[in-house]
Amino acid sequence: MSAGNVQSVKTRSIANRINRVWFFRTLRNFLLVDMLLIAFLLVVWCYLGESAAGTDLNTHTGRSLSWDTALPFFHRLPSLTYTFTDGNQILQTVHNAAFLEAMQYVFMGLFGVEGLVLIIQYFSGRRTAQRLLWPLEKMAITTQQLTQEKLDPQMLHQLEDALATTSPLSPNDKLRTGNKELQGLEKAINDLLTRMHNAYREQNRFVSDASHELRTPIAVIQGYADMLSRWGKEDKTVLDEGITAIKSEAEHMNRLVEQLLFLARGDSGKNKPVFTQIDLTALIKEVYEEYQMITPDRRWRFVGDMPVHTTGDAGLIKQTARILTDNAIKYTSKDDSITLSAKVKNGIPCFEVQDNGIGIKQEDLAHIFDRFFRSDTSRTRATGGNGLGLSIAKWIVDRHNGYFDIVSREDFGTRFSVMLPQQPLSASSSDET
Repeated sequence: MSAGNVQSVKTRSIANRINRVWFFRTLRNFLLVDMLLIAFLLVVWCYLGESAAGTDLNTHTGRSLSWDTALPFFHRLPSLTYTFTDGNQILQTVHNAAFLEAMQYVFMGLFGVEGLVLIIQYFSGRRTAQRLLWPLEKMAITTQQLTQEKLDPQMLHQLEDALATTSPLSPNDKLRTGNKELQGLEKAINDLLTRMHNAYREQNRFVSDASHELRTPIAVIQGYADMLSRWGKEDKTVLDEGITAIKSEAEHMNRLVEQLLFLARGDSGKNKPVFTQIDLTALIKEVYEEYQMITPDRRWRFVGDMPVHTTGDAGLIKQTARILTDNAIKYTSKDDSITLSAKVKNGIPCFEVQDNGIGIKQEDLAHIFDRFFRSDTSRTRATGGNGLGLSIAKWIVDRHNGYFDIVSREDFGTRFSVMLPQQPLSASSSDET
């Protein structure tokens, strides 16, 4: 086996080791949070059951939980029964199959999403680690080649010893050989380690933010399910309110999971745009007509007299236009104006979405495309945003070799211009992911 092949095997081994450390760390965090959440919900359920007995909780004895062991393990939760003896020495039984079944489905959905996140992190993390380690592997191969050319063995031993004592998992650990002739190599390796740490920190933040976003609607669903369990059977108003809220949060979770899947498929190269000749004017006019019908409480305008031709994926470009239009709706008030247009700007085909809403703070403009970033956090529950829409829009525009031109002032409005340079169809049809 050649020196290059040996080094490649070592690099893959190191990348897999780093990836496994992050994978199991994330798995441990997921399991810990899930167990704490399950324990908390069961304690609350038991407490509410005892409170309904109408006697002093301090006088209750003989508390126990049981379920039907004849059922398959994953179907036992709805059969869970809590029993205790109240202060009047009467055996009380607490059971609510509908509530427990809803709780079971919520956690099955949560486990499924967490499993998906772990799978995505494992495979994308391994590829990321291998890609980031490639310069280090190349340097190691070069070092071996230099050794064969009879360079100073002492210098190479210093480099080898320094590499052996440098941990890629510690963000503060840097390569130090003490040899001035190797300072350039030290800097290259330390820059590589810094990029690796930053990449894994971003990946870990993404997983943490996704977990937090999913935990919020689950908590809301749990709260309304508890309210239905206590009062919903007798009060139709409470029942209607609870069902509406649970349905709304379920839809929010569904949108979030779909967006996470889109970004995950994009990061792994599975979302491949299909490039054709398109007319931006006709496409944006379709979006304008859709929103004019479904959101009549805004003043809609469309500007586009001439066809604007470019190459791109019509479905993905329309998705980008819808994301920008949805944002304009969220951050404007009723009767505000929203303008959609298609034009050639500075010789480049583009479309624009402009509003006269609250605008974007100047310090936030650099972060609006970050995943889960929100400029106006106080409005997120009311508007239903989760901070992923603009990340998806940027992914789409990047795949078209395009870019955004954004003009925004607080309390004045925002204009998003999506620039889509014209390209030969044959070149743009190639795999860009």
